[in-house]
Amino acid sequence: MRMTISGLPRHFDKFDLQRLFNPFGWVEYTKIIIDPLSGLSRGKGIVEMNGEQGKQAMATLQGKVLGTNPINIKEVKEGGPKDPPPGSPERR
Repeated sequence: MRMTISGLPRHFDKFDLQRLFNPFGWVEYTKIIIDPLSGLSRGKGIVEMNGEQGKQAMATLQGKVLGTNPINIKEVKEGGPKDPPPGSPERR
């Protein structure tokens, strides 16, 4: 299960994010989204972990205040190929 997390403190790194989710099970992957111009955190991250453990983490951590802001967690839905936009050559 892949999740996006927003509202993270700017000082959070991928290890802090991993420590936040570790109590719920094995964390396969973490990433902090970095602004390419400033090199600073955007306060967003990505976590991948087992589906049931991820759901438990989402239920428990949703809205938890870290620093001054509550965090927001959303599951990234794995979708199939997207339909081409209307009017594109592939759609005709």
